[in-house]
Amino acid sequence: MELDQQSVGRLSRMDAMQVQAMAQAVEARRRGRLQRIETALQRVADGDYGYCTDCGEEILTKRLATDPTIAKCVDCAG
Repeated sequence: MELDQQSVGRLSRMDAMQVQAMAQAVEARRRGRLQRIETALQRVADGDYGYCTDCGEEILTKRLATDPTIAKCVDCAG
């Protein structure tokens, strides 16, 4: 059985492109998470943390415990 070098090269390039795309997606998620954290910290500094950015109602403590960067109450997020 002979190995087709041309197809191996294509698979290697496809694999490299897939790895690169996955790394870019991970970086985008990391940047998004960092932005949400910075925004939440700014709401703390402004005294607005824990209140919905849409309606102004208090966000449930259990919801914030799940994700402290949440900016909307259940009703507004839905």
